[in-house]
Amino acid sequence: MHCLTRCVRTSVSANPNNSPELVENLFAILKIKTYKMPKVKTVISLSSQCINRIKSSLIIYYFPINSKLLKTWRGRPLSIQQRTDTEPDINPFQRIPTVLSEAIIQSLCIRKYLKAVKQYNITFLITTELQKLNAPSYHYDYKQFLNFFPKLERLQVLVLCYSNIGNAGLKLIGTWCKNLRILDVNSCSKLTDTGIEWLVLKPTELGKTLQELLVNCATVTKRGIKMALQNFPALQVVENDNIFDALLEEVVLSSSLAQPHILNTSFARLTILPAGEYRNGQLELVMQYCPLLFDIGIIVKEGLTDTDLLSLTKMKNLQILKFMLHPSSTGQEITFDKGLAPVLKVIGRSLKVLDISYFEFVDIWTVVRFCPNLISLTFDNQCPSLSALSENEIINRERNEKGRVILEDLKVLRCGFNLSNDILFDLLSCPLLEMVDISFCDALTDDLLQEVLAIGFLKNLNLLHLESCHLVTKQGLDALVLNDNLLERISLFFCRKITHQNVLDWHSIARQKNWKLRLDYENLDSKPISLIFA
Repeated sequence: MHCLTRCVRTSVSANPNNSPELVENLFAILKIKTYKMPKVKTVISLSSQCINRIKSSLIIYYFPINSKLLKTWRGRPLSIQQRTDTEPDINPFQRIPTVLSEAIIQSLCIRKYLKAVKQYNITFLITTELQKLNAPSYHYDYKQFLNFFPKLERLQVLVLCYSNIGNAGLKLIGTWCKNLRILDVNSCSKLTDTGIEWLVLKPTELGKTLQELLVNCATVTKRGIKMALQNFPALQVVENDNIFDALLEEVVLSSSLAQPHILNTSFARLTILPAGEYRNGQLELVMQYCPLLFDIGIIVKEGLTDTDLLSLTKMKNLQILKFMLHPSSTGQEITFDKGLAPVLKVIGRSLKVLDISYFEFVDIWTVVRFCPNLISLTFDNQCPSLSALSENEIINRERNEKGRVILEDLKVLRCGFNLSNDILFDLLSCPLLEMVDISFCDALTDDLLQEVLAIGFLKNLNLLHLESCHLVTKQGLDALVLNDNLLERISLFFCRKITHQNVLDWHSIARQKNWKLRLDYENLDSKPISLIFA
């Protein structure tokens, strides 16, 4: 557009005899508004083409396969020959760069391949050079992998979640995978405390290297988690419903000793959920021994109080704070104004992610004032009477210009319900927004959307999710979809004025323009649809 402007101006100045009508028409061209539509489909990269080609070769081999014939594979899928004593063991997949092998295995975890995943034999791709093994998440016979673990000494990341790996598998991992940093065996139904005991059985380098143990399995109890805490001092993350109680018992035990043993104080992420009710002082006790936490998720239920939350003010490194509702919660155990607001006043500037959807009512201006560096914000209902701001701060904020940037770094916004037009306008005016999720909100209208876009915001939006927003129509969303943006996905659920035909129209435009765009839609009078053009 700037080049066109220069060309027009040069043409006019170089030809002083141009008629007034011609000059007027030339400059009229400059007033035509142009749009950079949603992303156009890109050419598949050479790397992706290689991965897809190799995956298609793997489909040829369907389980079960004769392992003796496998060793004599010569490159073409159907050219398996009888092995002779003079022929070396050759697996041509071992010649693939390790990074590419890891990418191929990772790609098989993508949802669209899960239905056909039994056709793939990833054992071809497991070599001694692997540093990351992310196996497909489905019930698979992992006994065939047991012979590989002694060869995987360089492995740093091992993901076997949702598999049928058993306790014997953990014993082999503990023995041979000496450099492991992350072990993910979440939702593995055959694992028990015995598996954890065997994992820590031999004092190996694993005790010094393992940083993340993801073992959220129903049959792994507090006993197993305590064994992990005692034997893996480098642990930063443990995913298990019993981690809070196990850590609490270790802290209490250490405090009672004449010479307290050294506890694991390097925890970075922790989900707080006691098996029973919260008891006074428990949260504070654990926080004292986990001073480096930067990610805390608190599942709220009976016993937790506003006073307990004050212990969070000591967490100077905290960047992620989430409050989640336990099924047994009344939703009234803790409050925004007396419990959370004093915490945000102390540590709010360090927070990057804040999820306060547990609280029925919050004051968004208190959040904005105390947490100016948020990247992600999730909340429900606004209630000005809960404000922790002074009267002068409230007056000054009300006098500020509409559309001011209130959270310069915000990229993810989830909100809705009783928001006013002014508050929603200010939130949608955050310049870096990439994902917006709005629910049950009558403040979202065509006029508001068009006003936000007219100022030049929402240009970085990738994902838009609307649910039960009944005042927005195709006209308002047209202004967004056809505007200057990076949209890749639009999800519209139970928005009364958006019709099935509207979605089909957008999909038709996406096909014509070759956009990379996914449309999800559901309404009371139609079945859910998902239209993908990518």
